[in-house]
Amino acid sequence: MKRWEIYLDIIMELLVILAGALLLIFVLPKTLAFLWPFVAGWIISMIAHPVIEYLEKKVKLPKKFGSAILIAVVITAIIAVLYFAVRGIALQVIGFVQDMPDIRQEIMRQGIIFQKKIEHFLSILPLSFGKQFEQWSGSIGELLKKAATSAGDYGVAHAGGVAKGVTSGLLGLVVMLFSAYMFSLEREKIIAWYEKCIPGFVKHKIDVFMKNSVGVLVSYCFAQLKIMVVIIAILWIGFFVAGIGHSFIYAVLVGIVDIFPILGTGTVIIPWAIFKMITGDIKTAILLLIVYAICLVLKQVLQPKMMGDSMGISALTTIFLIYVGLKFGGLGGMLLALILGMFVINLYRLGVFDRKIAFFKRRFEMLTTNSEEEEKENKKE
Repeated sequence: MKRWEIYLDIIMELLVILAGALLLIFVLPKTLAFLWPFVAGWIISMIAHPVIEYLEKKVKLPKKFGSAILIAVVITAIIAVLYFAVRGIALQVIGFVQDMPDIRQEIMRQGIIFQKKIEHFLSILPLSFGKQFEQWSGSIGELLKKAATSAGDYGVAHAGGVAKGVTSGLLGLVVMLFSAYMFSLEREKIIAWYEKCIPGFVKHKIDVFMKNSVGVLVSYCFAQLKIMVVIIAILWIGFFVAGIGHSFIYAVLVGIVDIFPILGTGTVIIPWAIFKMITGDIKTAILLLIVYAICLVLKQVLQPKMMGDSMGISALTTIFLIYVGLKFGGLGGMLLALILGMFVINLYRLGVFDRKIAFFKRRFEMLTTNSEEEEKENKKE
């Protein structure tokens, strides 16, 4: 091959890889979000299938209508549980957003107490240290005021939006229910179509891909979800005992922060406990530290058992993915970057990219060979 043909080959291959990455990062998540009722319906049908299969063996009903009745009953029960769970969370969120003005006042009140405590502490210190601490406490006070003001304004502005979002989601719930029913009812036909229309070698690759890559990713997410539920439950109980208002919402928010590998519950609870100590609320500070200790111990015990080495990403890679995700898409981008990172690394370990790597190695070897041949020809001339 001529040099320009090799370069063209490399550029075209890079363009194909870039297009695939863009589809995976930008198009696929938006497509799944747009078609969420069908995605959720498929997941519900997968959850319901073992129960339906068991009931079909135990309950004697006419074959023609029995399966349809069992599918409808099981899926309706699952949807009912999900509905009440989502409804309860939605009511908590709406109440939290509506109470934002009161929360803003409480944050500002706590900020004033904090500033007075710091001022009292400054009076004990030497003058040089006092000035530095005064600047620091002033900046902290301003930050708390800005946070409180923006939180209150956001709550008032978006209270109606949250309620509207809950209402508009009813159509999606109806579609989800119907699609879950149809996926379960037509399961045998879908499997038969898959077996008939998809070539054997493609099915083998899909099975390997689903088991070793998607399967690992789903296992990790499911294990992380179980750990998060346990942590949220502990935080909820602890916050409730400490007399913290909207304890469930705060527990969920801290539980979400705990998902990220380099953060954890201590990122929120330790500064919160220190703040409570400075403002004189020693009881709440001690309870927060106890809750943090329980969460820390439980996570250290549960994580190896539930997750093992399923994540398989080094600390440096994790920090890099979190940084890139945060820069491009905030907290959601951070989580998406971690998931995609695990996905791509598992594909690499499976050897999915071996042919691509071999292709680039071969092309660079060809460029090196061409360069050596050109040098020899130039010397002859």
